[in-house]
Amino acid sequence: SSCSPRKLSKAVVSTQSTGELLSLNDCELEFTPDALQSVAELAFCKKTGARALKSIVETTLLDAMFEIPGSDITHVEVSSETVLDKRPPIYTRTVTVTEQTP
Repeated sequence: SSCSPRKLSKAVVSTQSTGELLSLNDCELEFTPDALQSVAELAFCKKTGARALKSIVETTLLDAMFEIPGSDITHVEVSSETVLDKRPPIYTRTVTVTEQTP
């Protein structure tokens, strides 16, 4: 990319605060390294600093933030395709095991 991000750590901080919100619903948030790179590059290109980071992360997770509460989703993995191509994140759901009586 023509933009070379220098503040990737701010992207990590922004995703951590969003992850803390999801953890209230017993859900873990994971951004892959390529997703963090994509977030940082987009934010750097917008040249608005931390506001861009926050906006990109919130936009990327908007659907997940509505889908997770009250669901069986325990893990959300965000890839660069989620950030750049608006593909849904990968959800991991709890597996419910029911006992059968013999």
